[in-house]
This record gives sequence, structure tokens and C-alpha cells, in this order.
Amino acid sequence: YFNKMGKVNKNIRMKAKAAVGKAVAATNNIKSKTWTDANADSALARDDKLLLPKTPVKKKAITKREKVRQKHKQLMNKFSLMKKQRKEETARKNREKTAVIGDLKPLKDALPSLDELFKLSKKPDTKTGIKEIDEPTQNNENLKDEKKLNVKQKLKKKKEKFIRQVNSYQALLKDPDFKKNPRDAISYHIKYTRGLLDE
Repeated sequence: YFNKMGKVNKNIRMKAKAAVGKAVAATNNIKSKTWTDANADSALARDDKLLLPKTPVKKKAITKREKVRQKHKQLMNKFSLMKKQRKEETARKNREKTAVIGDLKPLKDALPSLDELFKLSKKPDTKTGIKEIDEPTQNNENLKDEKKLNVKQKLKKKKEKFIRQVNSYQALLKDPDFKKNPRDAISYHIKYTRGLLDE
């Protein structure tokens, strides 16, 4: 039994020695190749007369904190790149999902006509930026008057406006139409106060 174990151990040792020998031979082979390449390069340098003076160059020692910062920066760049790629992918998928609109008639019907736009631009409250269309409106004059007022007068105007609003809301709440159909009563009230209804 001990004889067999000795043979097995001997075989294992021989295999290990052979593997180590192969590894040493491979490293020596690589070293000799690099040495010959270095010699060839130095010969070329001598031929071209490109010998540079040997000055000792200090390598900048990177601190541990700096290494951590660099790794963190690389990691954050990687994350941002992945996030950007993911966003682009989802945007591309969404673009693929959206169907091309075939019938533009509903869209055309929803848009206002040119006549309606010109009517809108003639209203005194709207501004288009074109001097011929925009005329000095009554609201602009009111704003100029308000700017001339002092603080007490402005506060008085705000207070009067607030009291008017409270009174109108109380009147609206007491209105019998409001109790029957609140939505219609409120819409009528808003249209009336904004001057959209003529009475």
C-alpha cells in the first residue's frame, strides 16, 4: 500500500516539475524576444542618431484618494452612458409604437379658420405684435392709470374688487337656478361677468 502511494506522489511531483519547466522556458523565450526587439530598436535609434539624453523623470505618485476618485468618475461615466443608451432605446421603441396618422381631417376641423383668427386678433384684449393690428386698448389705459396710483389707492381698488366678487358669489349661491343646475349657472355667471354675453 505504501509503495503504491509513493509512486503516485512521485508521479505528481514529476508532472509538477515538468509544468514548471515549461512555464520557465516560455518566460525565457518571451524575455529573449523582447530583448532582441529592444536591441533592434536601439540599433535603429543609433542608425538614425536619435539618441536622447537620459534624464531621470519622476513618476507622479497617485494617492489612494486620487485613485478612488478616478474609479468613481469612470463608474459614474459608465452609469451615465448606460442611462443615456437606455433612454435612447425607450425613445426609439416609443417612436416605433406610435402609429402614423392617416386621416388629418379631424385635426384640420379642430384648428380654427383664418377668419376666426383675424376676428380674434381684432379683439381689444389680444396682442399680436403687429402695430397695424394692435391698437391701444382700454385695458392698456387702465393699466397705465393703475401704475400712477399710490399704494393706498391700489389697496383700496383691490379691496373694492374683492368685495364685488364676494357679493357676486353670494348672489350666485342664493340664485334658484344655481340650486337646480350649478354648472350651467356658474358658466352663465362667468360669461356674463367677462362680457361674453350681451344683455
